[in-house]
Amino acid sequence: MSMADEITCRAEKVTKRGGGTTGKESPPPPLLDRKQQQHLHDGNPPFLPLPVGTHDVQKGGDSTSYVRPLRGYENLMPRRSVVAIITLVAVFALSGSIIVARSLGVPVVEQQRVAAAAYIPYPKIGYPFQVSRIAAADEEEDPAEQRSNFDEILTHSDGMRSGMDEPLNYAPPPGCDPLTAKLKVFMYDLPPEFHYGMIAKEKFPAGKVWPKDSSDIPEYPGGLYQQHSPEYWLTSDLFTSNLPGRHTPCTAFRVDDWRTADVIFVPFFASLSYNKFSKPELNSEENEELQRKLEHYLKRQPAWQTSGGVDHVIVIHHPNSMHIMRDALHSAMFVVADFGRYTPEIANITKDVVAPYKHVVLSYQDDHSTFNNRNTLLFFQGAIIRKQGGIIRQQLYELLKEEPGVHFESGNTQSDGIQSATKGMQSSKFCLHLAGDTPSSNRLFDAIASHCVPVVISDEIELPYEDVLDYTEFCIFVKSENALQKGFVVKLLRSIKSEEWVKMWKRLKQVELHFRYQHPSEPDDAVNMVWKAIARKVPPLKFSLNKQSRYKRSFSITLRGTCEETYSACLYTRHKEPLLEVYH
Repeated sequence: MSMADEITCRAEKVTKRGGGTTGKESPPPPLLDRKQQQHLHDGNPPFLPLPVGTHDVQKGGDSTSYVRPLRGYENLMPRRSVVAIITLVAVFALSGSIIVARSLGVPVVEQQRVAAAAYIPYPKIGYPFQVSRIAAADEEEDPAEQRSNFDEILTHSDGMRSGMDEPLNYAPPPGCDPLTAKLKVFMYDLPPEFHYGMIAKEKFPAGKVWPKDSSDIPEYPGGLYQQHSPEYWLTSDLFTSNLPGRHTPCTAFRVDDWRTADVIFVPFFASLSYNKFSKPELNSEENEELQRKLEHYLKRQPAWQTSGGVDHVIVIHHPNSMHIMRDALHSAMFVVADFGRYTPEIANITKDVVAPYKHVVLSYQDDHSTFNNRNTLLFFQGAIIRKQGGIIRQQLYELLKEEPGVHFESGNTQSDGIQSATKGMQSSKFCLHLAGDTPSSNRLFDAIASHCVPVVISDEIELPYEDVLDYTEFCIFVKSENALQKGFVVKLLRSIKSEEWVKMWKRLKQVELHFRYQHPSEPDDAVNMVWKAIARKVPPLKFSLNKQSRYKRSFSITLRGTCEETYSACLYTRHKEPLLEVYH
């Protein structure tokens, strides 16, 4: 039976059934006209007119008739049309996005993840910030590197986003951003006598702890005081990290609640206190008094009592700083120049951080040196006679003073001495770094700033951020026993050809920024590199603290009535050992 015959049969059945309640027969639905029958004959579904109005009637010609589409065909073709249109739009959209992405040189995945500016509140410290759109990628940057950099921004293993949904379209603002900072740091509001009050031209008003803004920060003293100034640069960077006027990126962000912090920073200018108040001619006890006050303050802080001080950071860069309170506060993480003046129980490379000296010579700007126009083979200028480990200076002086191309002379720390050292280092291929009273000295970092390849002869030296920086790419290391062999050092240096020296010289120019202290700080300068070194100590620190706190509930019951402090502080007091026993 054809489709037309089937429709006619259905119409006859309806006519026979009748319609309504009056017993009158309803008018039969109209049969298909010739055009519609031909449409069915060709194998196509009928496109019958739909009912019009609320009575399902349609006026055609001189009569009013009821027209109903065939069951099953009502929505078939409209659905096909919609699907076809959507498919075409999707194809064109995908093609367009691929073309745009390729034209910009940015992977498509990144294009999809970057979104317009959005306001995102930081939940723990309530610091709102405006998220800006990520800038267009550098045309010279490799797409794989772009993806790596982008993912590094979006991925934070430091727990900064715990407690909130991580927005996939996040783009960091230009200033100090709590979501991209590697460290959440709580800083004590110590009185100004512990920090800026030491160098301020005018005394801080009563009750005022900090400068009003970054422009009000006092300048650090010049001369040799600068070389042990990391305390000043780290404090200034952290102090400005959460100020609204901050426009430079940061590694550490200051939080207002110590319980949300990764580490607790103690803003005590310990090196400056030693340099300023401990001169024999002053006969002053102010340095010792400040240390006693600091211990008294810290031991009564809930943060210290909770951890026993393990998560506290104290900068003691000068080897003589904090000399009377090192043992009492040795559970803290120290920022040091080296470990020459400490026992392993007080300071060691596992728990503490080595920070570079601030170089006192000027950085070599626009350095276009060649191997041949640096005429001096090896340069050293400084104190030759030193005590303790510095005895090697005198021995090497006797071996090298007559060697051609070697400048080995005693120098002074006055302005003329610094100027002559600057000129000498910038005109030398290699600069000698020897152990002095301690394994390190500022001379290594003066050499780096001068792009003079350092020759390090100091067997016990620990170097800043050596866990992420390969010093052999820009330094020569010589064991003391070999260096004291006649002719060994000069023979070694003369064996280094032009190509190898140029490679090391170029690397020095690349890494120089890592040893530059400044405010405001820049990404990967000395300030941010030291913060990153501190951040790398946090995971094992947290691991040990969490492990030690397993039995704090039962411990508190056992010691009830015998220890009025918290679990961690009581444990620390009883055993006189830091909680982070993995460090010892």
